Parts: sequence; structure tokens; C-alpha cells
Amino acid sequence: MPFWSLGSRAQNIMSSVDAYAGFEKVVIPLSEWRSRWLPGLERDGRRVGLNWSGDRATGYDVEPNAALASLAARAS
Repeated sequence: MPFWSLGSRAQNIMSSVDAYAGFEKVVIPLSEWRSRWLPGLERDGRRVGLNWSGDRATGYDVEPNAALASLAARAS
């Protein structure tokens, strides 16, 4: 499931990649993403696509727990 750190990044993909043209940007507070979304995605066995970019919206997919660990490391 794709997520972007900035609304402008998501908007750029929705404007330039046909596959995302019909998507709607939803802002999720970081605290909610960390406490609810990432644990839920982990339980569901989903991966997290972070800041996909480019003509085909490509990038890295990581396990939700890896995203949580990265955020925790940056906060310390």
C-alpha cells in the first residue's frame, strides 16, 4: 500500500501516473499512522510502499515493522 511523507508527493503521482489518476489523497497524522495503520498492515500481512516516485510510481516496499523501526531511529 503506498504512502507519501508529503501531500505534494502524492499529488504529483496522482497527476502524472495514469494508474493513480482516480485516487484521492487522504492525510493521516503521523501518530495515527504509527499507532493504528502500521500495526494493522502488519497484522494483515501487507507491505508499505514509501514515497514512490517517477514516471511509473516505483520505489521500495518494506514491512510495516521496519517502517516503525526507521521512524523510531530517526526520532532518537
